[in-house]
Amino acid sequence: MVKFQFLLPVDGSDYSKVAIKHAIRMAEMYNAEISPIYVVDTRVYKDESDIEEQTAIGQSLVDAARDQCKDHGIAVLEAMVMRGSPHNEIVRAQKDIDASLIILGACGADHIEDETIGSIAERVLRGARCHILLVRDKLKNDDFYKNVLIPSDGSIDAEYAATFAASIAHRYHANLTVCSMIHIGSKREMTEAEQITADVVTLGEAKGVETDSLIWEGKPAVEILKVINTKKIDLTVIGYTGKGRVSKWILGSVSEKVARTAPCSVFVVKSARAERVYSVSR
Repeated sequence: MVKFQFLLPVDGSDYSKVAIKHAIRMAEMYNAEISPIYVVDTRVYKDESDIEEQTAIGQSLVDAARDQCKDHGIAVLEAMVMRGSPHNEIVRAQKDIDASLIILGACGADHIEDETIGSIAERVLRGARCHILLVRDKLKNDDFYKNVLIPSDGSIDAEYAATFAASIAHRYHANLTVCSMIHIGSKREMTEAEQITADVVTLGEAKGVETDSLIWEGKPAVEILKVINTKKIDLTVIGYTGKGRVSKWILGSVSEKVARTAPCSVFVVKSARAERVYSVSR
């Protein structure tokens, strides 16, 4: 069996350190290899001595991440220090190793320096042709996901995201909540939303996952964030693109807004990266 490849950019921040733990845990569950990388931002560091200093720092961070992986029995395909524009180099590295998932530490919405996920992560989210996991928690007592949310509009990406959400909830022994949004008073949309959520509930229950469903009226991104807070969600799994140009759903905008502002970790699923989710001994 060909192993999944996970790309793990590191920068030494607290969120990056937590992202390493999440990457290792997920690699254990999905039989994946991890490639930790560090990018020296040559837009910031132009003097050769500064670049060399940052390269040495990056090498120590990459080596530490590699050692953590090996301590947990996780194979490392590459461990690289790169130079250039961070988001460009991350996207390039993803293509080079054909990574199916990029795992990034992301600041929370309450972070004083940046209320979003940051320009690098946001550009990676838009540019990479693979799934993105934005890790945004402190991992207290090494406690992983307990409550997983899957917003769905019935689109291809949302259906693929639901498969991932059910798989993650199953492997992490987490609860699963599926939600769909409708315009106020729309009976047609209510019927459609009921079918969408029922399909995901069936998917979750087939994996032995306790699955709840919600249908809320209002603007999708706003209501999704309300669900996250109300249900104490610690991982949201969301498709990247929605139904079409006329849809009020995703088209990148809803998923990007949730990824930018959610207080929890966010797994953004792109159906363009459609490989099978294998079963691995737990």
